[in-house]
Amino acid sequence: MAVEDKHTQKLKAMIKEEITAEFEQILDFAQVACPESHFKPLRSKILRVGNNCIRNIHKKVDDHYKIEFMAPSEDVIEFQQGK
Repeated sequence: MAVEDKHTQKLKAMIKEEITAEFEQILDFAQVACPESHFKPLRSKILRVGNNCIRNIHKKVDDHYKIEFMAPSEDVIEFQQGK
């Protein structure tokens, strides 16, 4: 697997993680706000929309973007002991 492919996979995993966390929170709020009889159909629709969103973003990333991960730079600080 090429380095670019690894970077793309890393981005796609981060996208999936963030969107999934978002719709899990939405489902938590909806469960509190909705009667049980309405929650199950709402849950299905929220999950479908969230998963479709993930798939659509992944497809756009694959079709239109070249991904290169730029690691944050590190500062090195040296201390000298006084004499």
